[in-house]
Amino acid sequence: MMIKKNHIYSVFIIVFSILFHCTYCAYAEKTATVIKSQNLSAYNEVMKGFKAECIQNNITIKSTYDLNGKMKIGHKIVRKIRKDKPDVILTIGILATTIAKEELKDIPIVFCMVINHERFQLIGPNITGIATEITIEKQLKGYQNILDSLQDIGVIYDPSKTGNIIKNAESKIKDTGINLVKYEIKSSKMVSEALENLISKIDALWLLPDSTVVTKKSFGLIKSTAIENKIPLLCTSDVFVKAGALAAVFSDYKFVGRQAAQLAKEVLSLPSPGSLGIVNPDKFKLAINSNTAEELGLELKAVRGEPHVIIFP
Repeated sequence: MMIKKNHIYSVFIIVFSILFHCTYCAYAEKTATVIKSQNLSAYNEVMKGFKAECIQNNITIKSTYDLNGKMKIGHKIVRKIRKDKPDVILTIGILATTIAKEELKDIPIVFCMVINHERFQLIGPNITGIATEITIEKQLKGYQNILDSLQDIGVIYDPSKTGNIIKNAESKIKDTGINLVKYEIKSSKMVSEALENLISKIDALWLLPDSTVVTKKSFGLIKSTAIENKIPLLCTSDVFVKAGALAAVFSDYKFVGRQAAQLAKEVLSLPSPGSLGIVNPDKFKLAINSNTAEELGLELKAVRGEPHVIIFP
């Protein structure tokens, strides 16, 4: 009788241990490694959000690496990451994302803060991402907080750089009553010509993240021409608002980090960690330059104090 009881007790202990082990495995802490392309304030905000959300989602950040904008550093870091074997990698910026995509094909990657990501073919069975650009619908919604009417929006662009953004924008706004007045250029030397042709036909100018259009030299010309002609200059980054553009609708960087951690959790919850594709940012901020608004005769009372609005200076 005693032997039988001992046998039952032993079986119970074994079953309990198996169940406990399975439960522990199901809820075991996962690990993440972060690679930043360089040390930028926007990237650091992403990191803050990612860290906070990782704590909530039982993910431990093992290591954080900063490439300082150098490809050579990236190759050294890849070797360290292979030894660490994290469950997921967050990449911030194009350099970090490109290196991870090419050299870490067996670990799930979540990328963010890659401007115009479609240009870089960031697809793969282990790649999930968050687009940097806010959808045109949300951009217009943001701008309409300070501009009564938007009908003819001018845009200068290089088809090889931002043609995909223009194509997408046209399809999204065709039923809104807003007209996109386009001017194609192939060289930054054509920016002056483009401004001369557009300025009398538009009631706002939309500045895309296009390296042919926006250079250190051309931005000054674009800004001064817009202000002189009382044309609101609308951008996709708060950096340009600080430099004198009227407004920008851009990603809430800290929330992008939180969203990245949520995506990491979802990826790791899949039966076989893979890709969730590329998603849009969930939240945006509206940055406004109050000095430029005053020059354009715009009133900001309606938006002051709003949690998603940042007013410079």
